[in-house]
Formats: sequence, C-alpha cells, structure tokens
Amino acid sequence: MKNYQFNKVHDEFGKKVLAAIPQVFSYVKHRLYVAETKGVIPRNMYKTNGIIDDAIVDLYKKYEGKLDKVDEIKLKLFALVEEHLRLLLKKEDFHKNTLSTSQILKNELKLMEENFDFDAGNDLIMHEELDDISYHQDDFKKSLFLYNNEEEKNIIKTLEIPIENSEITEKKRIAFNKIYHWLPTETSDILDLFIFGKLTYDEIALIKKVAVFEIKSNIQEVSTVFRKNVL
Repeated sequence: MKNYQFNKVHDEFGKKVLAAIPQVFSYVKHRLYVAETKGVIPRNMYKTNGIIDDAIVDLYKKYEGKLDKVDEIKLKLFALVEEHLRLLLKKEDFHKNTLSTSQILKNELKLMEENFDFDAGNDLIMHEELDDISYHQDDFKKSLFLYNNEEEKNIIKTLEIPIENSEITEKKRIAFNKIYHWLPTETSDILDLFIFGKLTYDEIALIKKVAVFEIKSNIQEVSTVFRKNVL
C-alpha cells in the first residue's frame, strides 16, 4: 500500500512538471539562442533539453512530496532553470555575485534611461544614433537577428505595440532586434520570462525575489523603447 501511494504521488508530481515544460522550454531555448548570438557561449554547445533536465532533477530532489499546486511547481522549475542559466554565464556575469537582483535592476533601468533620448520629432532614440542606423549595417548582419518574424509578432502582441505586421520595414526590424541586443542581461532575462515564458509580473517577481513594481517598471521601460523605435 505504501509503494502504491508513493507511486501515485510520484506520477501526479510528474504530470504537473510536464504541464510546465512547454513554457519553460520556450524561455530556455531563447536565452541560449541570445547567449550564442551575442557570442557569450559557443553555438550548439549547450542544449535546451539538457538545461531543463538538470533543473527537473533538482526539482524532484528538493520539492517532490512538498509541493502540490501546479503553479508552485511551475515557478520552482522556472527558478531552477534560471539559476542553471545564471551559473552557465557565471564568468560573464561575475559582477552580479556582489549585487542583489533588485540593485542590478535599478542600475540597468537607470542605464537605459541614460542611453536613450528624444529627437526633434519626439521619437525616443539611442544616443548612438539608432534612428540613423545605416552605418551600423556591417556590425549587425541579418544572420545575427535575435528574433524571427513569428517571435517579433509575439513580442509586439505581448508588449501591446500598436503596429501591423505589414508596417514593420527592414529598417525597423534592424532597430527592433538591435534594441534587444543592447539590453542589459538581467533586463533581457526578465523580458524573456514575460514574453517567452508567459509569466505574470507577480510570478517573475517571485522568481527574481524583487518587488513587483521593479519588474513592471523594467518591462514598461523596454516596451517604451520598442514603441518609440518601431512606430
């Protein structure tokens, strides 16, 4: 009888873990792709399934028999894969060991505010002349685009950017992708949890262990930057 009960609990926990994997997979896949595209890690060295599998092993060890709700299990799995990714990029992000996530977000938000300005037409642009991007063509080839067309549609919809797909010109696509390429690591991670992981502000705040308003402020700031440069 005890073995039967254990197997039943084990199976139920497994079903709840499986239910969370599609959201987690989309998030991890994009984070690895971004790291590869930026040259942070070698291409094809790390696999999405490998990161998730390692996190699932930790999830079972730490939380099987302790968590029952689907949403709690999902958030713990997101937190574990996020930690695995963080460790993967430890050499590049070593400075984060001395700062809290909250302080990092505040610093990154301040940095974004300092790096963008308004031009004469009231359009938000980067100080590096993002509105006149032609001379940057060589350092941001099409092969380095962080988003494909479907992902761009997803981002536009999630961030509620009022633009039709037919209105996205090649120049706007370059600006769109370049903005993301320039985003600080912690901010882009939060954006991916929101867009690709499909998590709420509250859920991301729980994973990051910071106040909800900090998550909301960073996402809204990025949304503003996108809006001003693609509309």
